[in-house]
Amino acid sequence: MKIGKMNNVMNTLLGISMITILVGALFKLQHYPGGNLMLWCGIWSNFILNSFEISRLKKIIAKLNTLVTVDEQEI
Repeated sequence: MKIGKMNNVMNTLLGISMITILVGALFKLQHYPGGNLMLWCGIWSNFILNSFEISRLKKIIAKLNTLVTVDEQEI
């Protein structure tokens, strides 16, 4: 998957998880059934998605570091 497309997918999924957290918190405040479940599902999905984002960023940084070190060696 291309980086731009993956960024769009990850932003959409993170947005959905944030909305789930907000709606779950609102439902919990209003004492609606299922509010607690929505809140925790949103929190865990956000945690998992952020873990994926961190690993993607580490790969990008490692790739950039190899490019920089190769350029420095040529000089």
